[in-house]
Amino acid sequence: MPEDKLAQSRLDHLARTVSELMDKASQNERILRKFQQFELELLAVTGMEVLLDSLLGDSLHHFRLDAVELWLFDPECILRDLLPEELQRWPGLCWLDSDEALRELYPTAPLVRLASPLPKGLFAGRPVRSAALLPLVRQGALVGSLHFGAFGAQRFSGDKSTDFIGHLASIVAVCLENCVNQERLHRLSLIDMLTRVENRRAFQLSIDTEIARASRRREPLTLMIADLDHFKIINDNHGHQVGDRVLRAVAQEIAGMLRKTDHVCRYGGEEFALILPNCDRSLAVDVAERIRQRVAAMRVPSDSGIAVPITLSLGLTCWATPADDGSGVGERLVKLADDAVYRAKAGGRDRVEYLAFD
Repeated sequence: MPEDKLAQSRLDHLARTVSELMDKASQNERILRKFQQFELELLAVTGMEVLLDSLLGDSLHHFRLDAVELWLFDPECILRDLLPEELQRWPGLCWLDSDEALRELYPTAPLVRLASPLPKGLFAGRPVRSAALLPLVRQGALVGSLHFGAFGAQRFSGDKSTDFIGHLASIVAVCLENCVNQERLHRLSLIDMLTRVENRRAFQLSIDTEIARASRRREPLTLMIADLDHFKIINDNHGHQVGDRVLRAVAQEIAGMLRKTDHVCRYGGEEFALILPNCDRSLAVDVAERIRQRVAAMRVPSDSGIAVPITLSLGLTCWATPADDGSGVGERLVKLADDAVYRAKAGGRDRVEYLAFD
């Protein structure tokens, strides 16, 4: 080959190589921007519900995936308790009570894996042929795994780079921890520090939520108000520390008698409001009577060793036929339950009164 043709061939080869490198660099830059955009959106998330929506919903469209699932190690149900019951069953969300499945996915070290074919247990019943497995590690512990799935076997084959995905895994783990901490702080802001039940602010949020749910499901909703009898006398005779002890004991006794879906809130100084979803009049009156009897049997010791007797006056009402429009229902429930308490007080205390919701 003449020398000038050889030189031209080398120049052409160099040009093609440079062009391929430029194309590859441009492609990497686009991928990097896509990951950075998603990471910034995750870092702006302020709650578990929004985070799950981003990971299990938005990521599908953002990265053009065919399937996404999230495994979370939650042996003590700490994370699950931060979510409403219906959100705990989010499609693609899997709760792990043991870390065995995670250890099988990452047997040597919690590093990003590209898998084709898939490890056993991933995307059960779906035609996913390749996946990126993102380990979620916080403070040195493997707390979960996020899986991006594709129907094509080559989408996440082993020859692909994992740098961007590895960084995303770290961001997701940080966001998960942040959301858990934020949810815990939010929960603390809704708890009465003395009695450890919900406070007045939480009551308003809960009653609005339960009214909306009752309206949607056409289920009865009961509101009950329980007022300690002669509480001022307890404080005057035994001191405020004993009064606080009585409040704590009564609050925890009531809370222990209710369902997980019920709410008990410290509504006022010595008043507790109980919100009972899907609870009709007959059941509500039975619950109120059992609470009254249980509290009447309690004795809280004073500092001098005297057993302090306790009784409750309880008033309740039931929204038995929820309609689409729940406006004004909360105020009406509170007024009726409050009026029923006054009737119980006037009737001699230590009793249950019911007023119908007209």
